[in-house]
Amino acid sequence: MIRIEILPLNGIAIENVGKISLGQSRSDIEKLLGEPSGNSNGKKLFYEEYEFRIDLDKNGNAEFIEFIYGPFPQKTRISIYGIDPFQIGAAKLVAILTEKNNGKIDDTEADYCFTFLNISVGVWRQITEQNVEESIAEMKADNEYEQNKDWLEEDLEQAKNFWTIGIGVKNYYDQPAF
Repeated sequence: MIRIEILPLNGIAIENVGKISLGQSRSDIEKLLGEPSGNSNGKKLFYEEYEFRIDLDKNGNAEFIEFIYGPFPQKTRISIYGIDPFQIGAAKLVAILTEKNNGKIDDTEADYCFTFLNISVGVWRQITEQNVEESIAEMKADNEYEQNKDWLEEDLEQAKNFWTIGIGVKNYYDQPAF
């Protein structure tokens, strides 16, 4: 497993590889990490082996890094503030990020998405434990639970944590949407 430390407002440190800084140029990133994967385009660099993508600003510099293989990354072990954001549980992660943020949080999509504005960190997931538990209750009532039990249990396990975590340059989440 490749260990990667998320450094809010700064960048990421990849064990035995080096550091990618927010604001770093595309050419410097490619010198360190090599050519991005085939899913990349002019504004996004996708590195499958590191399970993240980098978004570039209008000048071709890194403005956002997102880890997109949560909650069960296959090749990497991620840490932020000394914890694994994909293993600690959604509520505990929100509590830690809230404390570190020490200020305004965008929770308009609470339980699915939070953005911590002072530290430019965002987390997202598609479903919550409550969503899955409601589906389980409905399927039990309709006698459909047993035939769907395996995928429901998998969804319930995934829903315990966020699925992505991203960091941006200062004020990244205060920018108007495209």
